Formats: sequence, C-alpha cells, structure tokens
Amino acid sequence: MNQPSLDVGIDGCRAGWIAVALQPGEQWDIRLYEHLDPVWEAYRDARTVLIDMPIGLLSGSCAEDGRRCDREARLRLKPHRASSVFPAPIREVLEAADYEEAAAWSRKLCSRGLSKQSWNLVPKIRQADALVRRDAQAAVRLTESHPELVFAALFGGPMAHGKKTQHGFEERLRHLSGVYPPAEAVVSCGLERFPRKSVARDDIVDALALAVAGRVAQGKLQTVPEEAQFDSLGIPMRIAFADQAK
Repeated sequence: MNQPSLDVGIDGCRAGWIAVALQPGEQWDIRLYEHLDPVWEAYRDARTVLIDMPIGLLSGSCAEDGRRCDREARLRLKPHRASSVFPAPIREVLEAADYEEAAAWSRKLCSRGLSKQSWNLVPKIRQADALVRRDAQAAVRLTESHPELVFAALFGGPMAHGKKTQHGFEERLRHLSGVYPPAEAVVSCGLERFPRKSVARDDIVDALALAVAGRVAQGKLQTVPEEAQFDSLGIPMRIAFADQAK
C-alpha cells in the first residue's frame, strides 16, 4: 500500500525493534517487532523510514579511522553528547562468535579495538545488513539516523542532559512536543503498552525523534556527510537528520 505521507522512526530495544509511524495530521501508531524484516515490510512505502542503527560498514584496513559519517556526527555533538555515537564495527566482526573473537579481529584487521557497546549492537546490525544486502529498495530507502544528532539539528544544539536521566527525558519530550504536539501521548502510550524489560523509555523517545525528523524534513533530509561514502558492497554510509525547526 502506498504511504506517501507516512514518516517512520525505528529504534532497537531489548525485545527487538520499536517503530513509531506518524500519519497525516496528528494520527500516529507505535508498535513493537521482534525482527527488523516485518518492520520494513510494514513501512517500505513510507515517505521516510529512519533507523537508529549503522547501515553500511567498512572492511578491514579501510576502517582504521572509522566511518566518516560517525566522525562528522560526533563533531556536531561535542562536547557532551559525542560519545553517544558508537564506532560502527567492521564488516568482518559480524561473523564473530563472541566479543573476544570480535575484538581480536578488529585489532588485527583495522588496528583498533571494539567497544562492548558496539558489540552489543552486532545482532541488530546483522539484521539491518542482511536486509539492505538482499533488498535493493531497503538499501536506498532504509536510512540510518541518530536521535542525538536529530535533537541537536532540530533544536539548536546538543541536549544538555543524558537521555536516560529524568531531566534528559523531560528535555527531549518538551522539545518534541514543540514541533509535534501529540509527542507526550505517543510516549505515554508506549510506556503503558510495553513493559520496561522489553522497551526502555528512551527507546520510545528515540524512535519518535526519528519519525519527527522525517515529518519536519518533508522528505528532504540532510545527511552527514553531504555526499555519502559507500562501503565495499555499494551500500551508502550516511546519517540523516532534519534542518532546524522554524
């Protein structure tokens, strides 16, 4: 079904993936999925589909300095939110059986280690990578984004408080409500519908932020870098966001 005015934000969570879909006007939907494939099938025809997960990975010695999109995103989030952009692992790490093997491969192939945070993302990176490798439309239209970059771009700079704190939660929700009035209702619905052991509070806010970025951009997203790098498989590596809200 054609969904030309639907904007979707997707974030990984303990139970799988949380997806927020913003429809025309002030209609919205929030759903939890175990795997990324049905999320894509549900929203592949949306105007924007933004996901907080690395898409496009460097390989071996080409990755010593990391992805350019990650470096540029960190620069925009200095000094306090830069660390929220975890270095994407190299493609070879996706085949590792455990963290120790992954870290050893990373040190050997690209002369840098692998953080535990990055390793914890690997199962979901595998899902995203498999999807964009087999589906040409997904490779073009499933677009990597990052909530902290979205907040900084939309609201004049990086957030003052960490997203897991109460101050950080209130700060982000206040900003989102300013450009999307039902924001509090979306988050409240998610908190009521899904247990915290499955979906954290900040997962809901992050998915909503990506959907709001798509809505604000009206299909005209900005990216870092402006011209995407491509990995060895031809998959674009860029992180999308929307211009500052007027």
